[in-house]
Amino acid sequence: MEMRAYTPHKQLIGTVFQRWSMFTPLLEVCDSEGASTIRIQGSCCPSRCFSNQQFQIVSNIGEKMGSIWKKWPGFNDDYNMDHEYFGLEVPLGMESHSKLMLLAATFLLNYMFFEMS
Repeated sequence: MEMRAYTPHKQLIGTVFQRWSMFTPLLEVCDSEGASTIRIQGSCCPSRCFSNQQFQIVSNIGEKMGSIWKKWPGFNDDYNMDHEYFGLEVPLGMESHSKLMLLAATFLLNYMFFEMS
């Protein structure tokens, strides 16, 4: 799977790619030239229900830069579980296009692991 982000003038900002991994989710964020800038690593076998999930954002040299998290909302009165809470925690000084690509990665993670319809 992959997701691309464009400017309003249809210029490519970057791409988020799913990379092969045996047991854990692994995404790679690349700039407009295709150079890898950030990796996103998840925990083993993410589950849609009954648990919170956290994905680590790391640099190419393995330095932790932040996290993407999903909070399971629990059961509500209607037993409607088709809603989640996501968060993106990154340094304040991170470049805006990197933040944009991490937001795109959050949407891709939701689609890949947590959407049921």
